Amino acid sequence: MDEEASIILGDAIAFCQRDGQDARLINMLGQSRAISLTEDTLTIEAPSRFAIAQLKKHQPTIEAYLEEIAFAPIALDIVAPQGAATESAAATAAAAAPAASPAVSASAGDVPTIEHQHSDVSRETMAPLPTAAATPANAPVTHMPIAHDAAASADSGIAIKNTLSADDFRRMMNQMKGGAPAKSTQAAAPASPVPAPTVPAEQNTDGAPLAANSKFTFENFVYGPENSHAYRSALKFAALADERGTCTSLFIYGKSGLGKTHLLLAIKNELAEKSPEIKVKYANSQAYLDDLMTEFDRQKKSNAPIMQAYHGVDVLIIDDIQNIIGKRASVDYFFQLMDEFIRNNKKVVIAADRAPKDLSMDERLTSRFNAGMLCLVAEPSYEMKYKILQRYYENTIVAAPEAGDDSLLAAYGGDGGHLTDEHFKHMAEVSGTNIRELESFCERCAGEAGDREREGGELTFDDIDAIASQYFDTSAKKINVQTVQSVIEEQYGVTHEELIGPRRNANIAKARHIAIYLAIEMCEMTTTAVGAEFGNRNHSTVSTSYKKVQKMIQEDRTVTEDLKSLRDKITLRS
Repeated sequence: MDEEASIILGDAIAFCQRDGQDARLINMLGQSRAISLTEDTLTIEAPSRFAIAQLKKHQPTIEAYLEEIAFAPIALDIVAPQGAATESAAATAAAAAPAASPAVSASAGDVPTIEHQHSDVSRETMAPLPTAAATPANAPVTHMPIAHDAAASADSGIAIKNTLSADDFRRMMNQMKGGAPAKSTQAAAPASPVPAPTVPAEQNTDGAPLAANSKFTFENFVYGPENSHAYRSALKFAALADERGTCTSLFIYGKSGLGKTHLLLAIKNELAEKSPEIKVKYANSQAYLDDLMTEFDRQKKSNAPIMQAYHGVDVLIIDDIQNIIGKRASVDYFFQLMDEFIRNNKKVVIAADRAPKDLSMDERLTSRFNAGMLCLVAEPSYEMKYKILQRYYENTIVAAPEAGDDSLLAAYGGDGGHLTDEHFKHMAEVSGTNIRELESFCERCAGEAGDREREGGELTFDDIDAIASQYFDTSAKKINVQTVQSVIEEQYGVTHEELIGPRRNANIAKARHIAIYLAIEMCEMTTTAVGAEFGNRNHSTVSTSYKKVQKMIQEDRTVTEDLKSLRDKITLRS
């Protein structure tokens, strides 16, 4: 394998994980083998012909990452696996092997293997392992045999010639972990421990991250008044998941990017770690629709039961349900599935961008979900955005493992720089409310800080503002008077009570006049409405404050600059 090709493929996988690309794409890239890297082309061998078709769908995305990594256009050439030729050679070797080999039992002479460990082996046909007759007894093991259930394989239409016995499988798994070989009822030659292959981080067959080392845990969730009800409800659901008839449904709704998916995956990961006996199925809307269409096709050929993987679990978790409700072909089946779970007191967790009453669902389901735990996740406040940015920086950017010496990222020197508490405060002021965008924004600011430090400088607020303007749209924001008051209070060092109260010393009076002026200018409010927000002041008092600021603008040019700065802060914080 070309070393440079392997490095750039590994970095492309890391970029996919960074940006939250589809888990199936990441798995298939992780299973692929880097063949060669020329000046303008990366050639990889896909694990199957099915994987080739899927990777080609995402080819523009992958090539964009390759260009970002290599700083030049890199085309992706995806070639078919060499399984057919390998199978033929292995079959010939197996026929020539002694019938009673001391190294491997006859039933395990032709087993499927995989060069890259991944989470969904059942979808692929693997190349066979060389037999003991063709391999010296002291040769290091370079492939990991995988045990498959023959009946299940027949159902899925996957060709597998043989399966390992339970004893052989336990022995090989023990070797992978570096332990002593397990005792087997069949004779087996000593083998070197097999190092655990590299697995793409945080991936699972259903599109959800694995529990181990996942960032999607309750401990990593930043909560505040905006989402504490949803957080506590998710904790309660996970704690009572093994009690039938209790907390049977949890419905979390809110705009995109506010942490709904994090809570759903935290439930899944918590149960996987603490209650592995509970069968859990997680699917986002796209995975659910893909599975449903696949099952419909299979049923036409074999009359197989529809969606057994969904019906046969104790806890069903489905994300972005609004995308399923909008598909007429699947909505009836989804209603049946939900009704069955609720009637049988099984557990259901749903996330959507709207409340049940706004999703045009069956009235019975709307009633059931409304009667269960129904939680709104609201947009984060300034304080919560500050916490999210700080936590993400400390836990993800600072705590990230350093790139190896052979990594292209290391050669570029792309380590993030140092962000201070003042940076976080300003970033919270000028950022939007989408948490995914906040995290990406934090990455950009840290990267910019690193660039500035390598140049002998430091990250400025102007740098942060320039980055924020690329992420967050401020043109259509509605400004509320509370935001205006909050910014003015911070700018002039006065309390809210002082701002709206009767005190008249110079600093408080100036702050009050400017706050009233900006409220009229930015909040689309009448003077009467503004007066109600400033201690129930009357119309004439508010008008007087407005005129005073107009006079200040005419007499002092710096006031205009100060007002512009305040307007920017208010707009970006809204």
